[in-house]
Amino acid sequence: MKYLIALLACAGTLSAQAQTTPLRAGDALPTLALTDQHDKPAFVPADLRQVIFAGDKAGSELVTDWLDAQPKDWLTRSKRVYLADIHKMPGLITRMFALPKLRDKAYPIVLGREAGDLAAFPHKKDCVTLLPVDGGKVGQAAFACDAAALKAALQ
Repeated sequence: MKYLIALLACAGTLSAQAQTTPLRAGDALPTLALTDQHDKPAFVPADLRQVIFAGDKAGSELVTDWLDAQPKDWLTRSKRVYLADIHKMPGLITRMFALPKLRDKAYPIVLGREAGDLAAFPHKKDCVTLLPVDGGKVGQAAFACDAAALKAALQ
């Protein structure tokens, strides 16, 4: 029994490590079992071209400022998906302020609510990660750290 518990503990550690291994060019895009800001299952199209990932508040503000100025179906038409990591936000703030604000957005936002949800996606502090996708495989990540760089990358 003692060995079984030790084996299970090791297996849990290995699976947690596998989930946090950063995505690299050529890796398969991981399956995301997440929800959007309306608690509906996230939809990732088979012909996805790009992941837009905000791993912190500053990155999220850059993306939402850009997306707020676009037609509501821009993400769908351009075959992109927007992922936002909100796991570090205190639960009370999330429920009372952030989610109501996000629900007012006309476009879908896939939310990472737990530490491991989006841990594999490359991240740079105060920047937006732009991850090209081709045939289900990710390309080289790029980072936009200001509005001008994000605009240039998304147009």
